[in-house]
Amino acid sequence: MYRRQIQKRAVNDALVEAQPAEQKNQTFLIGRLPHLRVSTYPGDESNLTVMALMLSGLAGIVLLIACLNLANVLLARGLTRRKEIAIRLALGGGRGRIIRQLFTEGLVLSLAGGTGGYLIGVLFSNQSASSIGAHMPVAIFMRGGADPAVLVATLGFSALATLFFALGPALKLTRADLVTDLKEQAGENAAPRRRRWFPRNPLVVAQVALSLGLVTVAGLFIRGALKAGSVETGFRADSTVLIEADASLSGYDQARSLRLYRAATDRLASLPGVEAASIASIVPFGTATINRPVGRAGVKAAPDSRPATAAEGLAFKARWNSVGADYFNTLGLPLLRGRSFTKAEAEVAGAPAVAIIDEVLAKKLWPGDDALGRRIQWAERDAPTATGGGSGTMGSSDDLARAPQDPQSLEIVGIVPATRWEFFEPEVGGQIFVPFAQGVRSAVFFQVRNAPGGPRADAALFDLLRREVRLAAPGVPVFTVRTFRQHVDASPQLWIVRTGAVIVSVFAGLALALAIVGVYGVGAYAVVRRTREIGIRRALGAEPGQVLRMILREGLAMTLVGALLGFLLALGLGRAVGSMLYQVSPVDPVAFSLAPAVLVATALVACWLPARRAAKVAPMVALRFE
Repeated sequence: MYRRQIQKRAVNDALVEAQPAEQKNQTFLIGRLPHLRVSTYPGDESNLTVMALMLSGLAGIVLLIACLNLANVLLARGLTRRKEIAIRLALGGGRGRIIRQLFTEGLVLSLAGGTGGYLIGVLFSNQSASSIGAHMPVAIFMRGGADPAVLVATLGFSALATLFFALGPALKLTRADLVTDLKEQAGENAAPRRRRWFPRNPLVVAQVALSLGLVTVAGLFIRGALKAGSVETGFRADSTVLIEADASLSGYDQARSLRLYRAATDRLASLPGVEAASIASIVPFGTATINRPVGRAGVKAAPDSRPATAAEGLAFKARWNSVGADYFNTLGLPLLRGRSFTKAEAEVAGAPAVAIIDEVLAKKLWPGDDALGRRIQWAERDAPTATGGGSGTMGSSDDLARAPQDPQSLEIVGIVPATRWEFFEPEVGGQIFVPFAQGVRSAVFFQVRNAPGGPRADAALFDLLRREVRLAAPGVPVFTVRTFRQHVDASPQLWIVRTGAVIVSVFAGLALALAIVGVYGVGAYAVVRRTREIGIRRALGAEPGQVLRMILREGLAMTLVGALLGFLLALGLGRAVGSMLYQVSPVDPVAFSLAPAVLVATALVACWLPARRAAKVAPMVALRFE
């Protein structure tokens, strides 16, 4: 850290010495470039680290539940062998040798589980790498398959699992009372319970608590994924087709690119069945955004002042985009007031400088007044700028300085509704649109509004549009062609939300399955262990229903204790992952209601099965049971 600060100070001093005028009163910042967005501006992606740590923690919880299940199985198996172990100890068998045998049995089980998990990880690593690469803005290369480090980690976790959850039962079983154990029948437990307040099966209670915590977190993530998938963007363009192209890759300059794009737009608009066609530099929910500070024209804040309103010179960051004349009609975005751009403004360089802003930015610049017909200007980089309304949590943006070709001011000719451009926006709205000819960029998106069709019709339309663009702009590479809905669904942010929900749900499903197996195993073992007791009860007149309720009551009491602890754990986990939830409260009532209901319902079935078997025990068979 200290070395980095020294390097940072050295670079800053070098810049000041090389460019004293440009670097005056400037702040030198160093940050990592974002991974989820093409940008030259550092972005805060701390949530990626938090998500990685969260997934590792959830995987650790599943491993803990599996280890608790293993320990419970070994304890139950050891209790059935208590008389055998007592006989071996009475005949002179060494305690260390018996411990080594039980420890080896646990090690074999953990190694078998670790080997299975390692093979599953190898099988799915390549698939995960390809899925991540398909949603990143740049090409990435990830090595899948077997990895020595992962193999060593797997062996280490298997060894730790054996050490903590197999050695304990072995030590407990070899520290038994020989006289008492030799008198017991198989499966019985004559040791008195001194602490009645302590759960009869604490390991199963812990499994239930941990699984309920994971199931609740999975419910929170699923709720967030559902909300993200149905988010209201403000656009009415689900069937509008987006065509991505870039003329700079063919060596065309800005003027040549503008002519080619104009020809391509006209050709697309003239196709049969096409209702409207346009062009834009930036696409909503894409991998690149541009933010520019904008304020009232002719108003500039005094040096060292702190303006609080636009009238005092305060500028606001707005998401910038250059669009064609028919852009708003193509994307189904109505004009609230004013007009759209004319073809001359959108296609001819040097036309009068105009802009269209959304209602959020209009209210910021002229609160309580109409912004239509007013003039705005681009603010300098170091101008006082209001905070908020920038890029979302998972992204970053370019903050361009004032360019020499920028006009002194722009007239506001139209106002449109606020729209959402990113899933993790702290504030929706704050957009400014300029004619495409006044903000030409080489990487563009054509938009084509066509009548909705089926999959076959869409595939034929995609081929036709790709061909028409290539004919109108020879040599210009055409990348993706898909509908706006497909584009939104392929967003890296939405992919992260959905993938997180799927991964957490898989963890929760595994945890729930392990916990239910543990509940069922304890219930089934209790029935076997208490067969003689059940037979005596039946012989003394107990009805099958009474036996059923007795076993069921014990299982449900164990489940409810675990559910209560799990509810408290879920509250803590919800707070921990709250920053990664999409528009969902960490204490969402739906998730916190459904998760316990699902757990208790499945646990009820797991308790009912062995209880039902206990109710069918015949008294004479039970009395002869050993």
